[in-house]
Amino acid sequence: MGTPPVPAPEEVRALLARGSGPNFAATSPAATDTRLRPRVLQLPPAAAADRVAGAIAARRGWRVVGRGDGVIQATRTTRIFRFVDDIAILLEPAAGGTAVSARSASRIGRRDLGQNRRNLAELWQALGLGG
Repeated sequence: MGTPPVPAPEEVRALLARGSGPNFAATSPAATDTRLRPRVLQLPPAAAADRVAGAIAARRGWRVVGRGDGVIQATRTTRIFRFVDDIAILLEPAAGGTAVSARSASRIGRRDLGQNRRNLAELWQALGLGG
């Protein structure tokens, strides 16, 4: 399966609104799991997008596969089985900088054994925003 096209911001918002499931994880302001709460980068949107893209590029197994207006599409390949997860990152202006929301979804399988939540925690850690 090839890399999906970069979704529009409204498409990412719709995916985030679906919440999390057995093989995908999405941020939500009301999430009880702190890994699933959106974060704020204290940068304007363009600088925040560059920071997110740079953090992804520096991570082993992660790759930016597309950028659009307010959206970064990335993939993460697991080390052992080489499974690919798709990560959509939404960047929106917010008080104090740029709100960063994200969704990580497994391409195959019905359960991810928590990998997509770990993907989001790894993203926050790479950005210096906690895990």
